Amino acid sequence: MTADEYIGDDPVSRRDFLRGGLAGTAALATCLAGVTGLAGADAVAAQLAGRRPADVKSVGLEPGRVRLAFNENPLGASPAAIEAVLKHQDWMNRYDYTTTLQQAIIRHHDLDIPRPSGFDFKATGDRHGLMLGVGTTELLQILALQALMKYGEVLEALPSYGQITRVGDELRDAGHAVQARKSPVLPDGNHDLDAMGRQIGDRTGLVMICNPHNPTGALLPHERILEFIDRVPPHVLVAIDEVYVHFVRDPAYRDFIEVAKERENVIVLRTFSKVYGLGGIRVGYAVAHRDVIYRLAPFSMGLLGRNVLSVHAAAAALGDEEHVSRSRQAVWDGNDYLTAELERLGARVIPSHACFLWADFGRETQRIVRQLWSRRVMVRAGAGQWASPNHIRISTGSREENEAFVWALERTLG
Repeated sequence: MTADEYIGDDPVSRRDFLRGGLAGTAALATCLAGVTGLAGADAVAAQLAGRRPADVKSVGLEPGRVRLAFNENPLGASPAAIEAVLKHQDWMNRYDYTTTLQQAIIRHHDLDIPRPSGFDFKATGDRHGLMLGVGTTELLQILALQALMKYGEVLEALPSYGQITRVGDELRDAGHAVQARKSPVLPDGNHDLDAMGRQIGDRTGLVMICNPHNPTGALLPHERILEFIDRVPPHVLVAIDEVYVHFVRDPAYRDFIEVAKERENVIVLRTFSKVYGLGGIRVGYAVAHRDVIYRLAPFSMGLLGRNVLSVHAAAAALGDEEHVSRSRQAVWDGNDYLTAELERLGARVIPSHACFLWADFGRETQRIVRQLWSRRVMVRAGAGQWASPNHIRISTGSREENEAFVWALERTLG
């Protein structure tokens, strides 16, 4: 099944069809109400509407499974990326020594890096620097290791993606004198930058800011983060994780690539896993001052962290603006639908600038999540590492995936 075929599936949702049809057919509504004990067209529509998980055919999954737990692109990979993989499939016996991806990123962000090398995983100019990674997860690992080994402490929000904290906790458990500090987010889901600033000390080497934030989907204004950067000590590296920046709904928002190109204590992380639909091939990159890249380089997997298919797929996807636009609109439409349905079912939802929603059910959600999984609908509970037992994070799916989730949630909540 191609991405184009998938987009065209079921242009009218069952919910909309039933609401429209039953609203205009009073006799049918009356008849069904007599059989079911419901009253009125809206009640009948509510009883029958929605798509069951068994009906769902998702890109990249076996039929009948709804996976809304990992913030994946429901439309599939960029068609340009798929074409690039097919074109280079006979190259799989070769290591990648091209500059294909570096050159594409350099052009995309107008980086002053004149001579990238095919025999390096990084590229630097007089000021600008670029580093490739196995997804942003490797880049986060590199950031944490460098900061903890040199300074001893890192700081990120709670809840958060958590890779920085995981590295710190594992090193501490292994006997190293390091500390991963966590700063609770504000009620609106945003980083509490004032509280984070108060936790910074001489041993703090890294502050992690995810914007839009995972798992809340909240967005801090550019100026607010810039003020924070101006206040931190110069030895502290501020990492801005912009994995979800393509889904920001504020047209006035400015990202931090230009800041990272000029500041010597700022680095920006990007990925091909989300809007480009390439989560399975694991490609990320970082933009920073060249000196920052040099400091991080010893902790990287290096040149052989690339693979020949992922390089060409990512480079092709970077220029596929049509797929980016379609993916963005699918997420925005899905977020609007899911927000309305979750609120109808009693949850409180933070407005999201990402491809997921953070829903507060006002009670512990572990049982809800387990029952959803038993119905073949996979979402993430807020308990555990996120320390948010009343919350669920729901990745934004296709229309049929979203409807199947709502169908299953209605029956789970009773």
